[in-house]
Amino acid sequence: MPGVAFVRERTKRDGATVYGVTYRIGGRAGRQSSVTFQDRKEADRFCALVDAFGPVEALAKAGISDTRPAMSLLTVTEFLGQHIDSLSGVERKTLTEYRRYVRNDIGPALGALPLSKLTRADVAGWVNVMQEAGAKTGTMQNKHGFLSGALKQAVKDGLLAVNPCDGVKLPRTEERETVFLTRDEFQTLKASFTEHYQPLVEFLVASGCRFNEAAALKPSDVNRTDNTVRIARAWKQDGTHYTMGPPKTQKSNRTINVPEAVLDRLDYSHEWLFTTTRGEPIRLSSWRTNVWNKSRARAQAADPQSTEKSVLLKSPTPHDLRHTCASWMIQAGVPLPVIQAHLGHESITTTVDRYGHLDRTSHVAAADAISKMLLG
Repeated sequence: MPGVAFVRERTKRDGATVYGVTYRIGGRAGRQSSVTFQDRKEADRFCALVDAFGPVEALAKAGISDTRPAMSLLTVTEFLGQHIDSLSGVERKTLTEYRRYVRNDIGPALGALPLSKLTRADVAGWVNVMQEAGAKTGTMQNKHGFLSGALKQAVKDGLLAVNPCDGVKLPRTEERETVFLTRDEFQTLKASFTEHYQPLVEFLVASGCRFNEAAALKPSDVNRTDNTVRIARAWKQDGTHYTMGPPKTQKSNRTINVPEAVLDRLDYSHEWLFTTTRGEPIRLSSWRTNVWNKSRARAQAADPQSTEKSVLLKSPTPHDLRHTCASWMIQAGVPLPVIQAHLGHESITTTVDRYGHLDRTSHVAAADAISKMLLG
């Protein structure tokens, strides 16, 4: 059972200051004991360890015995904080997300442990807790990936002999199925939006842009002569704060062709190509709640006054318009490398893994080749 410990400062005869952590083994009626540290931070760390795990387990985790001196008690939380602070070339949003991982997930489960005592079993237990709490596979992968990357650096720095994340298997859970809309389904969805937002919805499916790429476009990014659009920036969300930055990956910085009819319906009179009804930049979080979700609900609702109204049976997200764009291009026979460039995927592997199952052209050609060999 976790115990209560406290730190007491005292001065030795030689004038040096030391810090004793006092605790009881066996509860209030148990034997009182203490461990002395030369550094106040080390003492505070061990004190927190006793409070979290009890003195017996704290002594074991800290590697303290009658014959062996106390080892460094740099905790997992402290190391991860230092690791995040040392990262370079990482977006502010990502750093905020990493700190959230430590504060809300890793810290409560593993944070008080000395880094050098963190084991594979500890990490596996944390993963199991996330799974039992209903975390999605992608979420667990992101958090485990961050921790594994940080501990890999700890190995390089000589703080760990091995990475405790190595060999920990992540559970597989059912992921949300990607929604691909047919032409008629898209028309039903688009018709549910107000006239102001219909050009944006049409542009998203025609361009395959990520929403925050489209929302960052300016009229000057459109070449009306060539019917091309330059994707060179994107909004970045950090909590409730938005900043402008580069697109998601290096290859996301691209020029794409967009149908002339789609570009003709856009409003080029504002600073931003797509705005709210008040002429302000569009923020995905509020737009999804106040515009997308309500419009989608209208598309999904039957009209008791009309039996001819088409009803949308699927439940797409704004990002599913990007998936729909890819599926339409595949149906039209556009090669996957061209689709990769259009969508701005960093690797063709991403395109193949995500949409390759929709492209049956190569499979049909393979079957035809075998047929010719068999039948002559």
